[in-house]
Amino acid sequence: MGTSALLRPLAGLWSLFGALALLAALFSFSLGEGHLAGLFLASAMLAGVPGLMILTATRGMAVTASAVDAVLLALVAWSTTPAFAALPFYLSGYFTQGDAFFEAYSAVTTTGAILLPAEELPRSLVLWRALLSWMGGYATLMLAAAIFAALDKDLPAIRRSSLLTIRPDNVFSHLRLAAQRIGLLYFVITAAAGIALMFAGQELFSASVLAMGAISTGGYAPFSGSLLEPLGVTGTTFVALTCLVGALNISLFWDALRDKTALVDPDLSGLAALVGGVAVLFYISEPENPLRHATDALFVISTAGYSTVSQLSAAPLAAVFAALIGGAAASTTGGVKISRILMLWKRMGTELAVLADPSSVAPVKFRDRAAPDRSLLSVWSYVLAFAAVLGFGAIVLTIAGAAFEQAFGAVAAALANAGPLFQSLAPEQSWTDLSAAARTWLIPVMILGRLEVLAALTAIGALLMRR
Repeated sequence: MGTSALLRPLAGLWSLFGALALLAALFSFSLGEGHLAGLFLASAMLAGVPGLMILTATRGMAVTASAVDAVLLALVAWSTTPAFAALPFYLSGYFTQGDAFFEAYSAVTTTGAILLPAEELPRSLVLWRALLSWMGGYATLMLAAAIFAALDKDLPAIRRSSLLTIRPDNVFSHLRLAAQRIGLLYFVITAAAGIALMFAGQELFSASVLAMGAISTGGYAPFSGSLLEPLGVTGTTFVALTCLVGALNISLFWDALRDKTALVDPDLSGLAALVGGVAVLFYISEPENPLRHATDALFVISTAGYSTVSQLSAAPLAAVFAALIGGAAASTTGGVKISRILMLWKRMGTELAVLADPSSVAPVKFRDRAAPDRSLLSVWSYVLAFAAVLGFGAIVLTIAGAAFEQAFGAVAAALANAGPLFQSLAPEQSWTDLSAAARTWLIPVMILGRLEVLAALTAIGALLMRR
């Protein structure tokens, strides 16, 4: 893929971001904060004008790309677009330059790590964070449709679906149709969640922020602390259900519209087992109200990081590792993804079967498809790369002055794109406790987590080889 062909889809993303910033400017007027509209307009111009100019200059150009080229495009997109989003944070005067970048990258990668609580910010900036997270969630789903489905074409970790179908020689062949289908599903689910929250007693602003924060699993809310007291049981239930939807494979909903058997999927049973297991650990640590613990477990595994009434310090290690696993492939969650863990679990079972009977042949099957050894090797490579980034990042943050336990929790939360989890692991702990240098180091960790580590390392390797 040439440079001009690389720039065209990137320019399309910048133009889309510019439109989102214009929408934020209109919202600032409706919220009675028109003095902030100029900040969003500046951000819209900074991204939208170059984007539209490039789109005009490359009109009619055929864009083709291999999976590796598309991963490189994704790396460039996730590295540049949040920089435009940082402008309103910085110009508003509420954040330093470095903190503005941290907030922007955290929002677009759906990490949800915040430096200032919602109560200390204008509502326009609170909504801006949720909008960025919502856009990042949509971009994550498109990443799965265009890239991960190509990289994992021989691996049954991502379910076969017309929504995630591409040509091996051109991963953009199906992208426009996938973008329309995914966009429609994503918007309808978000709108339904927002309307449900309004019926539960929330005003339009709060319902919108919560709906966008839940479906993108960014964990954003218009208030600080737990959900149960301000939302009540009904509102908290709606948020939890929206997080559950965000944690599931987006193609599952598309396929279920035509074939209800699509709902019989190993991701669903795996997610239920993981939520149940973490809930049991939470209950053992704090024996009260198992339904609340199940809800908190769902919030952790979806990497949204919300909590019902208390912090998760009763079982912090369980929460961290559950978030590192995450939800289903082709979802908005972070983490390794549960389908990969299920495949490794099946692999362990076959190895035990062979040990019991060395003459037996026990192939690994997942979703009624055989998983060849080379595909399982890629899963192991991904898990090891994930662990390597986690360990190396914790060491870097420790050198930057953080205690090791704090550094490990911060890197795990950033890598799993589960920012609110870090604040829930210990009483009074927040991202501001880390030094500015440590927070800067966490920005590439967020990007690596959003690009699922191995894909990002593949793109970096391809870029270095071309140079």
